[in-house]
Amino acid sequence: MNTTHNQATDEAIKQLFNKVSPNEPGFAYIASFDDGATYKGAVGLDSIEKKLPITTKTIFNIASVSKQFTAFAILLLEQEGKLKLDDSILKYVPSLGEYARPVTLRHLIHHTGGLVDYMQLAEAAKIKDTDNLTAKQSLKHLENHQTAKFPVGTQYDYSNTGYFLLSLVVEKVSGKNLLEFSKERIFKPLNMNDTTFVDRYPTPFPVARGYSKNEQGAYKIYESPWEHMGDGAVHSTVEDLVKWGQNFTTGTVGGKDLVKRMSELGPKTSPSGKPIIDNEDYAIGVSIGKGFDRPYLEHSGGWAGYASHFMRFPEERLTIAVISNYNDADAEEYAKKTAEVILGKSARK
Repeated sequence: MNTTHNQATDEAIKQLFNKVSPNEPGFAYIASFDDGATYKGAVGLDSIEKKLPITTKTIFNIASVSKQFTAFAILLLEQEGKLKLDDSILKYVPSLGEYARPVTLRHLIHHTGGLVDYMQLAEAAKIKDTDNLTAKQSLKHLENHQTAKFPVGTQYDYSNTGYFLLSLVVEKVSGKNLLEFSKERIFKPLNMNDTTFVDRYPTPFPVARGYSKNEQGAYKIYESPWEHMGDGAVHSTVEDLVKWGQNFTTGTVGGKDLVKRMSELGPKTSPSGKPIIDNEDYAIGVSIGKGFDRPYLEHSGGWAGYASHFMRFPEERLTIAVISNYNDADAEEYAKKTAEVILGKSARK
């Protein structure tokens, strides 16, 4: 594996993005070896209206790539003996009601809790992603629902509710909301100075505008003012995500044993011993990828006006991050193509 900078590799990665117009929303991308070469770049506009170009220091909403930070915060608190993963969610959010008692923090982390997605409840209440919605309102929706989608631990069903509730657990246990806790315990120690959870909009710092296309195919601003944290809402740069990727090896924050736990998969079988329905290789806030003939950690994100993908190859000590401010951008495809260029192997299994 050539970890020194290679001009041909740099050109090949640039070529991947050559169809992206410089006058439209675009991408920031980075591929960085911990002790060697970094390939990075940006194409397109941070703001069409102001004609601001995207750079590798542009801050974006990284959507569900945020989940790993929430899971990591929970592991930090577990390490300090302040909670257990097998605690019922009712210990921390009792207002959910008795039907949720069998649901543990572990179920929520691995998406096997069976609780309805708060986004579905918002939709049922005719609340659009561009309307205002507070965390308190969504908690009230969940309290009023009182019906599980399936018996706990029997099915994998990717759920934003789980990680939203985990953010409330962090606040209950630490006395600080997830924004404050993660800044103090994760982002500052790793010098991720352009990274934070956001709990209200507009943000007090500049963020790339999010876009979608209207029916005529013209770009329009598409952003959501929803105030939930945990399942999403981290705002970051590709350069900061490299610092996070390095922590998977160094354990600068949390220690090496804790970061190793991030790759622990959820159970394969339900409490009755049957295989979990639709189970996926979802670990603790990250998925375990199996392409490229090697294991790696990854997570994608997509939310009003933004798309993101994060990959960490532990053996190679390589981090890849791609973020876009266009709703339908395929950040995952670009990230995997970038990995193919660097690793010289196809992503296909």
